[in-house]
Amino acid sequence: MKQISTSRRNFLHASAATTAVFGAEKSLLANETRNASANGGKPRNVIFMVSDGMNHGALSLAHLYRQRLEGGDTVWNRLYQERPVVRALVETSSHSSCVTDSAAAASAWGCGQRINNGVINVLPDGSTPQVLHEKLQKAGRKTGLVSTATITHATPAGFAANVPSRGQEKDIAVQYLERKVDLLLGGGRKFFDDDLLKKYQAAGYQTVENRKELLAGKGTGPLLGTFSTGHMPFEIDRKRVPKLDNEVPTLAEMSRVALSRLEAAKEGFFLMIEGARIDHAGHANDAAASIHDQLAFDDAIGVAVAYIDKHPDTLLIITTDHGCGGIQMNGVKAKPDEEFGPGSYSASNAYFDRLAQFTRSFEWMKQNGLNGLSGDKLADALEKYTQLKLTPEQTKLAQGLKGGAGVAVGEHTGVTWTSQNHTGELVEFCALGPGSNQFPAFMQNRDAHGILLASLGIAV
Repeated sequence: MKQISTSRRNFLHASAATTAVFGAEKSLLANETRNASANGGKPRNVIFMVSDGMNHGALSLAHLYRQRLEGGDTVWNRLYQERPVVRALVETSSHSSCVTDSAAAASAWGCGQRINNGVINVLPDGSTPQVLHEKLQKAGRKTGLVSTATITHATPAGFAANVPSRGQEKDIAVQYLERKVDLLLGGGRKFFDDDLLKKYQAAGYQTVENRKELLAGKGTGPLLGTFSTGHMPFEIDRKRVPKLDNEVPTLAEMSRVALSRLEAAKEGFFLMIEGARIDHAGHANDAAASIHDQLAFDDAIGVAVAYIDKHPDTLLIITTDHGCGGIQMNGVKAKPDEEFGPGSYSASNAYFDRLAQFTRSFEWMKQNGLNGLSGDKLADALEKYTQLKLTPEQTKLAQGLKGGAGVAVGEHTGVTWTSQNHTGELVEFCALGPGSNQFPAFMQNRDAHGILLASLGIAV
């Protein structure tokens, strides 16, 4: 038998002693969380929430913004403090890459297998596995998809469609009808032409196209709502532009309507809710847009939590498909030669708080005249929407409102990015309610499919 060195033995002894003094209660609490009675048994309903493109930095910044600038905390963070939430880390690789795209990531959930990037539920050998919607439908459950992207975009499609390219959004719109997905709410009106809309209506779908129609709608029948031609606007723009605020529902409102429509399902339902534009803000390196859409997603979590409080037979899952952009708040020194100590990073709060001054996304600015500006005209226009006074060098970086704009803004806010691409880090996964104790502390993204079906008592 191999002998343990004295230093190693001392280390193990010290570790055991530390656990005995400090760690026993924490370990017990962790076990109580996973084994809480609320987390056992078989769920009737499932709410599966996806903050697309969210890394831990995006989650942290939303918490920091709500705490510092709105005087509260996020629903997501409070869940960890107040509820027996089961947490996991998830590896997000696709079949073709250690960095996934949304199509492959959603397909992993949708069919339980690794798929190549850019492909939706078509295996590398060309075969098309049965997807989650079909399995749930066969078991008598209703299904719904809600997204702030086009409703035919990669993430919602991953739960219900099979196409060799995520760009085939018109085909996905047709497949939704053919497969009788019960509820569809999001953007993407351009993929539902008049002829297809008539087919949806003939099949019994109520169709709505604005916030007023959505909130006034009643009944439990199939519903199709498309609230913008393409993706729905960023939340920072939606709530500040009166026309958008009047016409476009919030993610929380879509979620509430979806739950009210589906809850009468005799055998239960599955509802996917996606905050899609966190990912798009990551690609654009737009910190303010990222934070406001993450907070809009958090408001939707609040709707889901209120629902499960009244319907404790519902499993709630909250996660993301991958990170995007690598957003992070960095410590900011008041002076370049500031020493480490109690006063270190003393400018961080003031820098971060400047994000409260932003009133538009980069996307909105580009669409409303700033894209072709440079020099003083660009600096003045950016100041109007951000209150930041950019230097000539920063203004040059911001020209075109691409990745350089994120760099320029970061020099004033402390929030910076690693890239404009998806990232490959482990991501957050949490679950609450019956069936949540089946999820292990570490998973591959494809594992969730089988565990979810098993918790529902449906054959994989």
